[in-house]
Amino acid sequence: MTPPHLITSIITVFWIKGVYLSNDKPVFQTPADLLMKTNGEVNLNLTHHISSYDTILWYQRSAGDSSLKLIGYIFYKTPKIESKFSSRFNVSGNGEKTAFLQIKNLNHPEDSGEYFGAANTQ
Repeated sequence: MTPPHLITSIITVFWIKGVYLSNDKPVFQTPADLLMKTNGEVNLNLTHHISSYDTILWYQRSAGDSSLKLIGYIFYKTPKIESKFSSRFNVSGNGEKTAFLQIKNLNHPEDSGEYFGAANTQ
């Protein structure tokens, strides 16, 4: 009698956490936490209500790395993505109000981590 075969399936999931660090400014990032499978698409959103701000920036802090990497930003309605992120991310929206960060196709492990949106004026 042969032993039954054990089939193991590994599902890679991504932990993505949106962080917002302002206690006194009306800045909101959603979703706050997200768990996704490989090859999925993720959309993050940052909204602010600061009339003098015209820019929203997006940063990534990878799991196990304390440094922040600038992914890109939107100045008024003009997006700019850093060249090393341009194939995997998209930035859209309006820096005066709401901007979106799209992770086009989740890859493991480089897309796991925390994503920070920041509102600013240039």
